[in-house]
Amino acid sequence: MSRRKKGRIALSAYDVEIYEALQEPKVFADLVNGSLFAGRQLIREDMLEEENEKGLVKAQDNHGNPAIIYRVRDNSKKGYFSENRLKVILAVENQRSVHYGMPVRNMMYDAIAYTKEAKTLEQQNRKSLALQKSEEFLSGLKKEDKLSPVLTLIFYYGENQHWDGPVSLHEMLNIPKELESWKNYIPDYKINLVSSETVNKNNFRTGLKEVFELLKVFSNKDELEQLLKEKEAHYKSLDIEKSRLIETFLDIPVLKENQEKYRDERGKVNMCTAIRDMVKSGEKRGEERGEERSARLAFLLAKMDRLEDLEKISKDKEYRDKLFQEFGI
Repeated sequence: MSRRKKGRIALSAYDVEIYEALQEPKVFADLVNGSLFAGRQLIREDMLEEENEKGLVKAQDNHGNPAIIYRVRDNSKKGYFSENRLKVILAVENQRSVHYGMPVRNMMYDAIAYTKEAKTLEQQNRKSLALQKSEEFLSGLKKEDKLSPVLTLIFYYGENQHWDGPVSLHEMLNIPKELESWKNYIPDYKINLVSSETVNKNNFRTGLKEVFELLKVFSNKDELEQLLKEKEAHYKSLDIEKSRLIETFLDIPVLKENQEKYRDERGKVNMCTAIRDMVKSGEKRGEERGEERSARLAFLLAKMDRLEDLEKISKDKEYRDKLFQEFGI
């Protein structure tokens, strides 16, 4: 969900909204608890600290030249457990589209996090002259040194909630049948995919509950309308906090453009009306776009004196779609 600009990562406006929503400790903790721990409150707001989301590791390229691997985490926080502040790094990657290389991409992110930890320990050990044995000097780590675990979620909030990409490194590998016996010796890497298909919405305590409930039906207009009818009393009177999460993750333009239109005197938001207005607006834009495409196609056919085709597209939708593709319209 980010784009490159002059050699660095720059978040788009939409990315920033998602990033900021998950920076809220209450929402971040709810996402982790609801996704991984069936709603048990293992992560509390007061256990979280900001973690630098940038990953910077020195390496070498294929020619042995100095290189730097640079990655940006969408969201990451440190969670401390027990009195000795046992640390766990919690990270979230936000995806609005399926990423077919996500296991490799996320494996790199986690590897960078572990490499940074190991480097920090090494620097501390060498500075304090804590290394005693040759094995310790080789790695810069003492036998008793331990790294903090890194736990990463892939939060998929695309309109179509079916993730048809790989969820493990093994799924991406081309292993011939005759070498299947090798598979157990090839390390695997699995991602923790979070979407409306993989979670129980009732495990969440913030507006993420409504986000996942709506995401499940958002790509189907009839199912969406059915949900709004069944839960109209709930969705016509949502508090601001929940409505903002829905507006952010489901990207509802009419709410962003005119929030006051959908608020009552108590400050509650009528999400039913907002979503229905969005659907109508989308249908209208779709009709206008269809009319523009048809008019453009008719103009080009007339200009090329393809009169038979011009007559045929007025009756045959499949042929019209075929010509849309032919002309790149």
